[in-house]
Amino acid sequence: MTLLDQIAAIDKAFSGTLGVTAMNLTTGERVDYNGTMSFPPASTVKLPVLVELFRGARAGRWSLDHMLTMTSSNIVEGSGVLLDLTPGLQMSIRDVATLMIVVSDNTATNMIIDLVTTDGTNQMLRDLGIEGVRINRKIGMNMELPLGEATPAGMARLMELIARHEILTTQDCLSVIDILKRQKHKELTNRYIVETDDEDDTPPVRIASKSGWIRGTRNDVALIWAPRATYVLSMFSKGCKDRRFYHDNEAAVALARVSEAVYEAWGKLHA
Repeated sequence: MTLLDQIAAIDKAFSGTLGVTAMNLTTGERVDYNGTMSFPPASTVKLPVLVELFRGARAGRWSLDHMLTMTSSNIVEGSGVLLDLTPGLQMSIRDVATLMIVVSDNTATNMIIDLVTTDGTNQMLRDLGIEGVRINRKIGMNMELPLGEATPAGMARLMELIARHEILTTQDCLSVIDILKRQKHKELTNRYIVETDDEDDTPPVRIASKSGWIRGTRNDVALIWAPRATYVLSMFSKGCKDRRFYHDNEAAVALARVSEAVYEAWGKLHA
């Protein structure tokens, strides 16, 4: 059974719809399954926001060391820790961006969007020729609009550009990757792939990713360094009948199975 067949089989057993783009940066192989289909992006929109933040810093529009003040107008429910802290808290832009990715903090995201703007982020995506990815608003605000849209192929292309250091500078790409490596949510791409370190006897596995979730949707965009290959994996879902926010949500498990299949095909050393 081909890798594409395996992904299709996982989708067939799933109550919703899956979309996957996998790009093997070592061999040049590529698999697309509903790759150009539009999906709710959830918190994966924070990846292009992060890229635009570093682009603006490199252009001198702001310094990552500049201090931002958290105001009550940006506090929003959902993931993160800032909503539980006191308005008036000051943090560097770099620290706010780190919270945006590492714990997917929604309030931190709104603070960064105030800086980069949705228009600026969307223009960056157009400049890169990335189609099907867009952010419409801040999180939890102007709810008459969808948060945005994303395609697996579009998000995979953005991650590929980061991985190849073809966007921003090499230093900035490495800084973005370092933040993505520290994401705390491990139930999707990472679930069946054990990250190892150089002290283990097994070859190292490293994962840098940004996930996202809303009811009916689980998404993850990842860069994986595996023993046999380095590859990008962009996984999206919608319409899942399991609406619960818990570790074994049906969509979370389906995406994890896709990740496992790609790792077995491209990344794992076989005896």
